[in-house]
Amino acid sequence: MKQLIRLFIATFLGLLFFSFASCSYEPEPISEPTNLVFSTDTLQFDTLFSERLSITKRLKIKNPSGNAVNISSIGLRNQSQAFQLTLNGRTQATFSDQLLLAEDSLLLLVSANIDQGDKNNPFVVRDYLEVINQSNSQSVVFEAWGQNANYVSDSILACNTRWNSDKPYVLSGSIQVDSSCVLSIEPGTRIYSATETFLIINGSLQAEGNLENPIIFTNDRLDEPFASSPGQWGGIVFLENSKDNYLKHVTIKNALFGLNLNIFNPDNEADLSLENCFVGNMAISSVISLNSDFSAVNSVFYNTASGTVSHTGGGSARYSHCTIANYFNTTRENPAAFFSDLAVDNNENEVLAPMDVQLLNTIIYGRITDEIQFFEQTQGNLSLSFSHNLFKSSIEILSENNSIRNQDPLFEATGNDDFNLTQDSPAIDAGIQTEISKDIREKSREQSPDIGAYEFIEE
Repeated sequence: MKQLIRLFIATFLGLLFFSFASCSYEPEPISEPTNLVFSTDTLQFDTLFSERLSITKRLKIKNPSGNAVNISSIGLRNQSQAFQLTLNGRTQATFSDQLLLAEDSLLLLVSANIDQGDKNNPFVVRDYLEVINQSNSQSVVFEAWGQNANYVSDSILACNTRWNSDKPYVLSGSIQVDSSCVLSIEPGTRIYSATETFLIINGSLQAEGNLENPIIFTNDRLDEPFASSPGQWGGIVFLENSKDNYLKHVTIKNALFGLNLNIFNPDNEADLSLENCFVGNMAISSVISLNSDFSAVNSVFYNTASGTVSHTGGGSARYSHCTIANYFNTTRENPAAFFSDLAVDNNENEVLAPMDVQLLNTIIYGRITDEIQFFEQTQGNLSLSFSHNLFKSSIEILSENNSIRNQDPLFEATGNDDFNLTQDSPAIDAGIQTEISKDIREKSREQSPDIGAYEFIEE
């Protein structure tokens, strides 16, 4: 009897399941055309280098009506190969017969890839996504800016290589300038580097831009958030045989570090000289110098996750009319500027040598209490000369020699990397006149010049 009851229950449940299953159905799509809603009317991709795939962007296609809609076709009007479509995990040129339920949406993933062409200047690739239901055709503009480039990968450059501004240079891997060789870079040249790419200088780097045509080193992804993110490439490294390095009107940004000097040349002559340069937005530091000689004039070193400029293991550091400012939006312990006669190299060996520091008409400021710090392992090893500076520091002696301590320089907009002085800045007219007659923008300095890289110009 119990077996019969169990059999009856099982049969009843099976019939009940079958009846529900037989009632399931797909809603009948409306036969009238429906105006669908798109998350944007134009999907834009910032400048892409040929051979580089963009980030993936999202396009939502929404059915606002109370009825299901059959989308008969989703595809590109001109069948451009520059754009790639992915829907429901499938990547195809077109999609057909897509049922879109009432008040539901489809998510289309779109990426762009620009083919190599014969144009040197930036160019635009444009197509139109067409979405058709019941003969109602709607479109969304797809637009990508392309740029051809010179591609350099894992190379030792030929001696006396010269890069010009005709096309950008896209670097990947390790790019080396051999000992006794020179890499010269002309005004207006743009150098874009992939992740973990380093430009390694065993010889000399001569990069001389001008105000209208600066030289730019940055990362190869120009779409956000990459375009403004630090740590997108490695940086520029100077090794022991390197000498006669000179940068003018050069911008270096978005790397792990900007300039890494490991030259160990005790002649006290500058191994690397900078004029009118911007080095910042780094995941580590703008300048890391180990037992090397460094000189900077009218330059800005800014916003790094660790210390901004670090000179250790001896050598020399000379900053005139520079702005060293760290307002990076993270917690850090390392100061904007650090100078020490002691360092530990990559092989855990101690490097101990005299350190000469000269600071003139320079701002060193930021978020933490002591933005300039010194360490002397051997007494008498660290020589400091300073005059007419603006420091953020608890070191009382730094108020001497007409320097200003712990007065906000009142920069224009540190969050936008703008370190111009505002009209109430204590740095205005607080410097001492030198042979540096113009500022970072080639504006004339007054007889009583301002401290820092910028001369305040009242408009």
